[in-house]
Amino acid sequence: MKHILLILLIIILIVTGIFLPYFPGDYDYFAVGISSTFQFATLVSLLLVPIGLIWGIMDWVNRKNSEANKYPDSLRKIAFVATILIILVAALGAFASHNRFSAIIILGLGIYILLKIHKKRKELKSVNSVRFSATPYYFIFIPLTVFFIRMSFLEKVKNSSTDSVINQSEQLIQDIEAYKQTNGHYPISVQSTIEDYKTYVSGIERFHYEPSGDAYNLYFEQFSDMIGTQEIVMYNKLDEHEMTVHNQDLLRIPSKSIRRGYHNVVQLPQPHWKIFYFD
Repeated sequence: MKHILLILLIIILIVTGIFLPYFPGDYDYFAVGISSTFQFATLVSLLLVPIGLIWGIMDWVNRKNSEANKYPDSLRKIAFVATILIILVAALGAFASHNRFSAIIILGLGIYILLKIHKKRKELKSVNSVRFSATPYYFIFIPLTVFFIRMSFLEKVKNSSTDSVINQSEQLIQDIEAYKQTNGHYPISVQSTIEDYKTYVSGIERFHYEPSGDAYNLYFEQFSDMIGTQEIVMYNKLDEHEMTVHNQDLLRIPSKSIRRGYHNVVQLPQPHWKIFYFD
């Protein structure tokens, strides 16, 4: 029962971390980094599943064989190497989301965990009898369950949070249009040190505004459910949306010759809203 509860607790913690950028609330700088770290680690941790299956089968088949402990020991070595890979990839996930300090913490904790595992392996190696080990169950159920939940629900939750932020933008759009009615033109900028028009999604910092021709672009960056992809969600009342990957191109290259960099654009159900996908 203790191991079942611990497995469930670990699954809940990892899943919560993965979905954290889509939670309602104020902006959380660490939400994207935590999610990236857990997602990278989850994908690599699938390597533990076949190890856990083989380990569990061997434990069950060789329960009465006093020589069987050599098999789990060899599997422990493989699992040890896989754990090193998981830690490195988790640190890479933090680094890729511009959380360098978090990457350093992950590496530090990873080294500590590896040392503890190595010490435990030595203790187990000195034991002649074969004892029940719950490790295979951790290797099997945690990666598979987390991966299944991520693949089944992450896109739906992300789309729901996108809809929520778009709804939150209505007041800002109304105020921009009211500004034009009063002043005869759209505002040049709405930059400020304090953001009054909040997204109320923890992984999205703020709305961005820029004049564009006879209208304007209002956009925010959504944390993508596709690893390695950047999503820009944009509103333009004249449907003249445009986004560029490099700002220096806007200054150095004629407009018609600029390669914008996005690989796909999707029209959202909400009028005048589109998503740009960048690699």
